[in-house]
Amino acid sequence: MAALNSRGWFTIVLAIVLFVIGAFSLPRLEGDAPVLTGPEAVALGTAGVELELEALDVGTGLRSIQVRIVSGGGGQTIFDETFVGNVFSGAVESGTRRIAIPLDPRALSLADGPATLIATARDWSWRDTGAGNRSEINVRLEVDTRAPRVQTTTGLTYVYRGGAGAATYRVDEATVRDGVAVGDRFYPGYPAPGTAPEAGQRVAFFAVEVHAPRNPEIRLEAEDAAGNIGTASLNVRVNERKFSEEHLNLSKRFFDNVIPPLAEQTGVVALTNVEAFQQINKDIRARDEARIQELIASSDAERYWHEPFIQLPNSQVMSRFAEQRRYFDAGREISQATHYGFDLASRKAAPVTAANRGKVIFAGDLGIYGNCVLLDHGMGITTLYGHLTDFAVEPGAIVERGQSLGRTGATGLAGGDHLHFAILVGGTYVDPLEWWDARWIQSHVEVKLAALSR
Repeated sequence: MAALNSRGWFTIVLAIVLFVIGAFSLPRLEGDAPVLTGPEAVALGTAGVELELEALDVGTGLRSIQVRIVSGGGGQTIFDETFVGNVFSGAVESGTRRIAIPLDPRALSLADGPATLIATARDWSWRDTGAGNRSEINVRLEVDTRAPRVQTTTGLTYVYRGGAGAATYRVDEATVRDGVAVGDRFYPGYPAPGTAPEAGQRVAFFAVEVHAPRNPEIRLEAEDAAGNIGTASLNVRVNERKFSEEHLNLSKRFFDNVIPPLAEQTGVVALTNVEAFQQINKDIRARDEARIQELIASSDAERYWHEPFIQLPNSQVMSRFAEQRRYFDAGREISQATHYGFDLASRKAAPVTAANRGKVIFAGDLGIYGNCVLLDHGMGITTLYGHLTDFAVEPGAIVERGQSLGRTGATGLAGGDHLHFAILVGGTYVDPLEWWDARWIQSHVEVKLAALSR
């Protein structure tokens, strides 16, 4: 084979050089823009928010992120960062970049009204004359620094400790949350019956917990989509009351017959039946109460009931509301619990009827309450029926006042056949005697609702 001349060698070398340059340059000329993500819209109130953005470029890597806000008052850059890298090797660090940008309308001198946040990301590509591929997203901002106005339409209200009350009020704009705050507990409001939500006429049922501090602060609160919170005082006087204490001596029959099956059912393992009872009365009780709170967390806005609540027919109240029960075994105190609600005794397997019209939200086993039914009566009011033998209703059904729910029994942590009946307002146990009292319903609920429709 004849030797290559100089032109031949030059052609080969040039081809190799062009190949190397091409192999190096092609990745640098990648055309995929960075992926930039963020929210579509943000409501911005006086408290401000932290805006989170994510950016990723799997090619040459992220080069920079810039964020601007444009409003009627002009534009301003609020974030501008260039990441370590160069046009030859790209970004030093790969992967997703997450940035959090504080948005404070006062610090940014943003006036109330619409604005646009524009986020731009570039990579280390040689595209766009070396400026890199570019991606952009726009986030709608709604700046609102005015708190909702909330105005009470309720006069002086007397509430007993362990009891409930109703507050009526008006709000002047749409809210994401409004109602009555009692200390650190919040009781949501609902549109007043017979009014449209946009009318701003609201009703909130609230309670003063049995163990709430003395003289709790009680106020109205309304929060809008931007996080602004308006408040108003509520004229409430809390009547203090004492709750009884009950000493219960538990029998060997109770430990032998009631505790073993309940321990097995609830997954309690203990060396003795006494120890099993202690776990059930503390840990399982707490678990079951948490489950109840989950089940009743969302109450329908409709007021299903229009009459006073009724006691189980032909029953006798065998306990007192919120009595502090101290349990003893052979003279030794072994456990304590607050008994919320009433134990109602009638004949064995007596029909259990709905205390008022409502919707069945639970019918099943509930640990210490055994076979249990929960009724949502709307606007945050719930009734509980425990220790049933069986069920006559299913979840989702609307039941009428006095309709059968099942029969009394001794399921769960029950020493004998009876009904455990309780009423909750916004998740707080309250004295059923109030809700059974037609005069209390008239003076504390109906009069206030009637005043709203005038």
